[in-house]
Amino acid sequence: MSDEIDQRREAFRTFVEARGGVASVARKAKVSATTLYSYLGGKSASLLDRTSNPIATAFGVSVEEMFGGERPARTVPVVYHVGAGATVYALPDQEPFDFVDAPEDASDSTVAGRIEGSSMGAMFDGWLLFWDDMRSPVTPDLYGEVCVVSLYDDRVLVKQLRPSKEPGLFHLFSNTEPPILDVPVRWAAKVTQMRPR
Repeated sequence: MSDEIDQRREAFRTFVEARGGVASVARKAKVSATTLYSYLGGKSASLLDRTSNPIATAFGVSVEEMFGGERPARTVPVVYHVGAGATVYALPDQEPFDFVDAPEDASDSTVAGRIEGSSMGAMFDGWLLFWDDMRSPVTPDLYGEVCVVSLYDDRVLVKQLRPSKEPGLFHLFSNTEPPILDVPVRWAAKVTQMRPR
């Protein structure tokens, strides 16, 4: 058992050193550097979930991988709910409430939102939306695409994006809601995939 503990500690040491050291890892993951020094110094046999989980999330790896285990199937965090009116709600501090299998073409910035209820049609209840590349300003390749769009009144919505005749303004369309016409858009990200949970 002691050998396994030592192997995990050394694997974690390698992980930390490859990411700039204890202070850098602690700062990015918002965990105590003292806790990490204590573990690496052998004063504790393991790290609690409240320390290891934020580190894994911050660096986009699994907890097992940090300690030298095999990388599981790639996942992305679910950090949004898509609710009434196709409104996108971020979780507090964007902490993931779940991880799901990543789309094949996922990037390091891919995130997911879970549709709740009939906001995008009854058949999509529970489905997942994926997006990553937020464009500000909006680029023409997004015209006609289903996008996550951020408006200047702080709403974030899932809509089909089309240009208005007025420069710098857009029309937003959905299946279940009236169109929103002639609005400025802070940023937009194409929905790269939708799939059942």
